[in-house]
Order: sequence, then structure tokens, then C-alpha cells
Amino acid sequence: MNRQFVVVGLGRLGISMVGTLDSLGHEVLAIDKSEDVIQGLADDLPNVHLVAADATDEDAVRGLNVEGFDAAAVMIGENHVEAGILATATLKEVGVPRIVARATGGIHARVLERVGAYRVIQPEREIGEQLARTMASPVLLDYVDLGEDEALIEAEVPKEWLDKSLSELDLSQKMGLTVMALKSKGGPGSLPQSDTVLHEGDVLVIGGFKKALDRSPLVQPDG
Repeated sequence: MNRQFVVVGLGRLGISMVGTLDSLGHEVLAIDKSEDVIQGLADDLPNVHLVAADATDEDAVRGLNVEGFDAAAVMIGENHVEAGILATATLKEVGVPRIVARATGGIHARVLERVGAYRVIQPEREIGEQLARTMASPVLLDYVDLGEDEALIEAEVPKEWLDKSLSELDLSQKMGLTVMALKSKGGPGSLPQSDTVLHEGDVLVIGGFKKALDRSPLVQPDG
């Protein structure tokens, strides 16, 4: 089912969101204060409703009839912190039910939550943390941040777990980790059972609290 989304702030992150939502077949209203930015995107995004407007101006936002939209993303850049906060508050005031907003730091994030953002992202910090973890571990293949406390990772089996069954490892009780999928070397993915034995080359998908994952050999391998 097609849905309606508003994206405010058409820097690289905002444009990426607009393009992806458009490619998924959704209706997108893209707003930026700069007329030059809007004109520069017209040829690349022919199906998107591009508007040059001040998203901190409640009358201007109401005039765009966004109150019936499903969600909004405020991706205003780090040099315009106040504008991002005001745009988030304005969208909430006019009735957009779900707002994702971009923050530059912890205090900024808390303010955005207080004025109405249901989710706040800090892309530079999040990407930095993910890259650091994958660089630090030779077995870690991917790291997906699920919020403030939890994450999902994809990793090769560390040497400490080789030739052991999941029941022997008892990761849920001993480490607070949940094995969600297993891909055997050269084979398809599957839901592992308690008697599944882990072998070299197997790839695991595991979820858990970040602190638990960081203490595990998936992120902190011996040697």
C-alpha cells in the first residue's frame, strides 16, 4: 500500500531518503528552504513533490496539508540545529503522527524527543561505532544498530565456538545473546536448533544488548 511521507532538509541524507521512498512507490513531499536546491533536484526526482518552504513556519507547513501524512523525517544539517528542532515541533503541532529527526549530539537528541520526535538518529556517531566494531573484529561482518541499547550482528563463528553445539554454548543464558539464523558454508540460511554444531565458515545472525555483544568473542575475539 502506498503511503505518504514528508522529508525536510535535502542534503545527502535527506535526498537518499527521498529517492528510496520514491523507488518504493510511496508519495513523497520533499521540503528545503533553498529554492536552488529544489530546482537542482527537479530532473532527478520527477515523481516527488519538491517544495521550497520554511518548515519552521507553521502557516507554511499547514498550507502543504501534511496533517494526513503517515510520517516525516527532519534531516536538517548540523549547522542548523535550531531549525531542526523547530521543524520537528511544527510537524508535530500540525498533526504528523510519526517523526524521525537527525541530531548532532546527546542534548540535541533529547530536545528533539521532547518536542515530538519518536525516533532520533545520529548518523555520524552510529556509522562510526559500527565501523569501529567491524574493524576491531576479524569475524564481524555486519553490525545493525537497533536503538540505544540493542543491536543485531552478522559474524563468522569465532574460534572459541568451533565444533560446539548451541546447547553447549548456551548463549542465551551465559551471555544474553539470541541466535536468530545460521548460514552454513556453501549452504542456504536456516533457523538453528539446539543441537546444531558450529563449523568453520558458518555465519551467524545474533541479536542482543550492545554491552553483551561487545563482551563476546564476536566483537572482542581472543588474540
